[in-house]
Amino acid sequence: MLAFSFIFISCDNSDDPHYADANYDSADMVRGGLLYDKWWTINGSSAPTTDFDPLWSSQSTNSRAGADTWRCKECHGWDYVGKDGRYGSGSHFTGFNGVMNGAATTHSGIFDAIKDAGGDHDLSSVLTNTDVLDLTKFIAEGLIDMSYYLDASNQGTGDAVNGLSLYTTNCEFCHGADGKSLDFVDNVDGIQGVGFLSNDNPQEVFHKIRWGHPGSDPQMPSMIETGLSDDDTGDILTYIQSLPE
Repeated sequence: MLAFSFIFISCDNSDDPHYADANYDSADMVRGGLLYDKWWTINGSSAPTTDFDPLWSSQSTNSRAGADTWRCKECHGWDYVGKDGRYGSGSHFTGFNGVMNGAATTHSGIFDAIKDAGGDHDLSSVLTNTDVLDLTKFIAEGLIDMSYYLDASNQGTGDAVNGLSLYTTNCEFCHGADGKSLDFVDNVDGIQGVGFLSNDNPQEVFHKIRWGHPGSDPQMPSMIETGLSDDDTGDILTYIQSLPE
């Protein structure tokens, strides 16, 4: 099975600056975090109906089809380390690498690897240069090592008392004091709110607290944009894991 990996090489040999270098300062990292989650909801395009081939066909362990195969997170994980993290086993396993190792390379290298016009990872027909640049900034500056905030059993290691205070101020209005005002899985018995999801997939919740949830109404705010630190996000996650599932 082919294990996909970004190859961060810029192919622009001209004297003109690469698009990513010339425009990087205008890139929107928060929008990049949302694109990583579900890009077609953010850039207003239609959800894909085919598989992300030929890349997706190079693996046989993840049986998802259609739009799901185009989500960055489906290959590279909510924790950004792909096969070396939470998606290293189970139904989401693909064997593909994460994007964490790309954070230290050049902006043009990241940009070219994402866009990959004519390659197996070709997104040039569905993402604009602005989209790719926002993703570039997200990868270059927005990734974190989530294992710092979670123990080996995926339980938060933050300060739950501070998490309660931050949740009350920033989250309770939409999610409710018990975390059940919004039902994330409405086709099953019972309400599965933030208490459920934060225990079932804390990496996903960590990502969405930091960047928001694409397409929510009202739009879920990015806690990074509101000024919360990653330690604060870890505290919120630790607290909401104590809410009823």
